[in-house]
Amino acid sequence: MMAATNRRISNITDHMMVIGIALAAIYWLLDSFMAIFLQTDNFLEKLTGVELDNIWMRIIVLCLFAIFGSHAQYTLNQRRRMAEKILRDAATRERFQRLLSPDLAEMVVSGELTVEKGGENRIATVMFVDIRGFTRLSENTEASSVLHMLNEYYERMVDIVFRYQGTVDKFIGDAMMVIWGAPVAHPDDPQRAIKAALDINKALEQYNLERKQKGLAPISVGIGINTGNLVAGYIGSSRTMSYSVIGDTVNTAARLCDAARPGEIVISDNTRQAVDGGFEFEAKAPINAKGKEQPVKAWRVMAFAAGNGSI
Repeated sequence: MMAATNRRISNITDHMMVIGIALAAIYWLLDSFMAIFLQTDNFLEKLTGVELDNIWMRIIVLCLFAIFGSHAQYTLNQRRRMAEKILRDAATRERFQRLLSPDLAEMVVSGELTVEKGGENRIATVMFVDIRGFTRLSENTEASSVLHMLNEYYERMVDIVFRYQGTVDKFIGDAMMVIWGAPVAHPDDPQRAIKAALDINKALEQYNLERKQKGLAPISVGIGINTGNLVAGYIGSSRTMSYSVIGDTVNTAARLCDAARPGEIVISDNTRQAVDGGFEFEAKAPINAKGKEQPVKAWRVMAFAAGNGSI
């Protein structure tokens, strides 16, 4: 019903000039017929308005109606375009605010930042954060309580990711995938990812204190981070698409996360080499990752280095 109404309004606004000319023509005919009834001599002359006094008045009225119609059509079309742009911007803002920090989402809406619809090769840092023992944690808990816990947990995690201008790629149940370097790249993306991981563990300590006061079990996570080449772009069908990244870099980050113990942050050697100090690391035994012929060299992030900290 609403769509049909909008179509009718659109048809009217698109033909205001035609409507104005039509109104002028109606006036012309009515004026002619009135002249016929008021003065019956020379029927053809009165009908066509060839008398100088009549013809000039009718031409003036025709021009006025045409000007009115064209101005009204232009004004209404401008308003409609503005309304459509506002709706498009709102939809774009809502879509990207779920992925990007608010300032980056505004850059996409304003056109300062372009998110390519086709795939593009990029060097990026991928982080997976996964709750440990989630199945056991949720076995004896009502589904509504589990969902409430996840929402509270993700609220804190996403705030930290956005603080470091990361992109939330997706939520996979109790796991979260985050990207630095796509669609926005910074020269210190690996550092940002590690800082976010350390802050996540710190935020969980506070969250677990709140849960303990409520008599609830604590939550711990394993975190895996990898840096490398990947393909970034829109993935999906013609009906629904989302921005994401694919490639071996993503798979390796997921394997590092799988190997991380509760509270542990495991990074690849690629990420370790991309970080110029600022953290304390400890070598970890190479990880036999699924799909990899050679074990993956890995490091455990211990803490911020002296004098370094979260932003």
